[in-house]
Order: sequence, then structure tokens, then C-alpha cells
Amino acid sequence: MKKTLLAVAIPAIIFSNAASAVELLKDEGAMVDFYGQLRTQVEKYEDKDVTLNAGSSRAGVQAQYALSDTVDVFGKVEFGIAFKESKDEYNMKNRLHFAGVDTDFGKISFGRQWVISDEIYGADYSYFFGGSGMRYGTLSGARHDSLIKYTFEGENFLLAANYGLAEDDTNQELSELYVTTSVGGFNFHIGGGVNRDKSYKVGTDKVTDPAKETDVNADLENTYYEGTVEYTFGPALIGFTYYNAELEAKASGASIEEDAFSLGATYSWADNATAYAGYEYVEQSSGALNTDGDGENFYIGTDYHFNKWSRIYVEYGYKDGTTLGFSNKGSDSTISPSVSDGESQYAIGARVYW
Repeated sequence: MKKTLLAVAIPAIIFSNAASAVELLKDEGAMVDFYGQLRTQVEKYEDKDVTLNAGSSRAGVQAQYALSDTVDVFGKVEFGIAFKESKDEYNMKNRLHFAGVDTDFGKISFGRQWVISDEIYGADYSYFFGGSGMRYGTLSGARHDSLIKYTFEGENFLLAANYGLAEDDTNQELSELYVTTSVGGFNFHIGGGVNRDKSYKVGTDKVTDPAKETDVNADLENTYYEGTVEYTFGPALIGFTYYNAELEAKASGASIEEDAFSLGATYSWADNATAYAGYEYVEQSSGALNTDGDGENFYIGTDYHFNKWSRIYVEYGYKDGTTLGFSNKGSDSTISPSVSDGESQYAIGARVYW
């Protein structure tokens, strides 16, 4: 659940689990933590049976060492626990693996990481069903295996950029640039990026008509721009994000143009509980792929924190119209391309942190 777009959000990401992590080493100038999350969630989709799954449970080790008064080195490796397709047993998969250097001139890291657009995100405060208006992940899935990331934190702003290496077209080539700032009760950010995949699998995927199986050229490029504003007043927060994206098949020239609008809000109804809701509208048009359509998405829910290391949450979602697919940040889930006719969705989840 993304609650706010503070200008200092990204520098805090490396040790975002420090409040509940297990210290393996803490010495002068050195820190190594073992952290993780156990997730369990129950989901019900229209015309489908109830499912019980492990969500996106994960565990990892993060470390930071001081080389001098102004230079630190850091790193993280993280693994996820997921069901195999047969659901007979669990398997492990690598989620993150990177190292970097933190100096007075900024922080730079190298490796398998979340892209900047995913870390900064936008006005989606859901655990399960929001995120349809965040169009950056159409190709990338919000992560890159060979990413170079740079962030510089000023007094009231943050500059962030990354570049993903193509490596003979075995990876996507990706570039992004974002700027965030906070003034009074307002948080702002603006930015965008482009990612290109020359080996994308064609078929019934994110760039075809969800109702058909029309193949397109595999050399795909997604260009996206967005702006977000949030305002915090007392126990309440309201946010708005606008996204513009164009997904293009380079050889054929076929493209899908998207405009997306996300409006969301949260309200802390207790010191340890927050209610949230949001409405998302995505407009899509294409003269070549027969994918014109509008998609609407609504969610509402609340969470309850028993303490700093455990919480539960419940959420309702409603979607209607055509979608080319999207990823939800809170549950690390990817929604496949679909045509929805007023479908309701329900979910309950729980997390334990360490």
C-alpha cells in the first residue's frame, strides 16, 4: 500500500524494513539485517472459486558499510516464495539483487532492482485491486535485471534516474527520469520514461485485442509520462495522477495510445488503522489493433495494524470495460488483458513482518 510520495522516499527504500528486521550485525560503521514478510490472502473474483495463496511473501538480507565519513557501500538480496503451477509445493525465486555506493553527491546502485517509476509510483493506495492507471509497467513489469539507478536528495527535492542495459537484446532497454518535491502539505512528482523490448513474446498479450488473438511485431516500445500531486491534511490524504503512454510496434507502426487518471484518498480512522478508496479511468485508442475502449476501476478497503510487525486488510474492487493489463504494487500481482462487464472482486489479507 503506497501512502505518500515524500521527497525522501527512495533513499529510505534500501532499509525500509529496518523497524522490524533482525540484526545480524551492528557495529561501528556496519549493519547487516535479515528481514522478510509472510503474506496470506483470500481472494474471490466473479464467476471464479475462492482462492487462498501466499501472496508475495519474501525474505532477504540487506547490508550497509561505511568506507569513510562521506561514502557508504550497500547491497540487498531478496527472494520471493510462490506456489508452483501445480500448487503441490513452494518454490523460491530471486526478486532483487543489487549493490551500490552512497555519497554526498548521490546514491548509485547496480543490479536487479525495481525501476524508479515503480518506487515513486502514484495515487494508488490499494493492497489488491488498484493500479490500472499506472502505465509504466506495460512491458517492464516494474523490474529490470541489469539496472543502473541514480538518486540525489536535496533539501526539498529528489532527482532520480535509471537506465536498463539491453545486453544484446536479452533484456529490455529502459530509461527513466523523475523529480519529486514537497511544499507544505503538498507532495509533487513528475517524470517519465521509455522501454523497448525486441524479444517480446507475441500472441494474446498486452498489445493485442483482449477479445482476439492477433499477433503483432515483437519489437515493442512503451513511452510514458506522468504527474502526481498529493495533499495531506490532518488524518486525511488525497492524491491524483495523470498518465499518458504510447505502446508501439516499431516495424508495423501500429500503436496504442493511453490516457489514464487515478484519484485516491486515505483516512486514518485510528492510530493503527487506515481506510482508503480510489477511482481509476483508462482511455485507450488504436487505429491498427482494434483495441479502442475505456476501462474503469474502483476499490475501497481498510487495514488494521496490530503492532509494527503485523497487519490485516480487507478490500473490495469493481472493474468495467476493456483493459490491456496492469500490475498492482501492493500485492505484486499482474492482471491479464481482459474485457470486464461490471465485475466485483473481494479480498482479505494478512502480513507478518520481521
